[in-house]
Amino acid sequence: MRVLRGAVTMGLVACAAAAVPSLAAAQAPVAPPLPAGQIAPGVSIAGIQVGGQFGSDARQNLIDNHVAPRRAPLLVTFRGRNLKVEPVKAGYVADVDYAVKVALIYGRQRPVPAEGVDVPLKEKVNRKKLQAILALRARANDLPAQDAAVSLKGVTPVFRKPRIGVAIDVPKATTQIAAAIVARDRTSYALASHRVLPARTSVGAIVVIDRGNFRLTWDKGKRKLSFPIAVGQPAFPTPSGDFSVIQKQVNPTWFPPSSPWAAGLGPVPPGVDNPLGTRWIGTSATAIGMHGTPISSSIGTRASHGCIRMYISDVEKLYPLVDIGTPVFIR
Repeated sequence: MRVLRGAVTMGLVACAAAAVPSLAAAQAPVAPPLPAGQIAPGVSIAGIQVGGQFGSDARQNLIDNHVAPRRAPLLVTFRGRNLKVEPVKAGYVADVDYAVKVALIYGRQRPVPAEGVDVPLKEKVNRKKLQAILALRARANDLPAQDAAVSLKGVTPVFRKPRIGVAIDVPKATTQIAAAIVARDRTSYALASHRVLPARTSVGAIVVIDRGNFRLTWDKGKRKLSFPIAVGQPAFPTPSGDFSVIQKQVNPTWFPPSSPWAAGLGPVPPGVDNPLGTRWIGTSATAIGMHGTPISSSIGTRASHGCIRMYISDVEKLYPLVDIGTPVFIR
């Protein structure tokens, strides 16, 4: 009987010892289930802490602290000017509702990592709308390139220097500003731009014909040559206007124009009697050009049928100094 009692006693002790772990496990704390619509602790959206908040509160929190600042006008700069881009007009949207739905999954269908979890927020900008906005800014603020040009003040040439332009690089700026609307990591953003080169960087030489003073001036800025000339008779005046050189001939053949004064006159081949001398420089004024003349006594008078006569030696000096396209101003 004593042996039996000891065995029973030992058995009871062993059973009690075996039961201890089960009791401990039963007493371990168990996280209570999350209330419906409440986000688990440790969850954030786009860096905004929303853990413990209900969905509607988290949504408003996200709008107030993340979305609203990104809907505010974005300051951009170009050529030292402060401009603005309206993100809402550029089609900025953020899918807040979807982000809140994902946040509610944690602590239910997915565990919350010990370090917490940050749910991304889907944000986008309508590139077509943004590009249209930047194109309008470009039209209003681009600095166009300026070609070299020349004009006359009376009979004095005024040369305009070329200028390099600056333009907003609309495709690059669209990519840049679309990212900036979301990032908001600076107070302002310099718009991507590029230089615009002038199509014409030099005017080159010009010819100015002063009918009143019977002078032709070849002008290349720092270098000038001036020659005496004859111009058209009162009945056949040399036209006034802006023209250019369109033709050059050495030892030309003279063909009579279709005009009553030339009726019956045949072509005159090169030679001492050729009315064009040894050089012909035709202009875009119909049938009007600069040429030599065998009648040197006519220089300084109104003697031609509209053309500009020159001493043969003078036109031979001028000839290599002008090219096709050289501007000719007749005043």
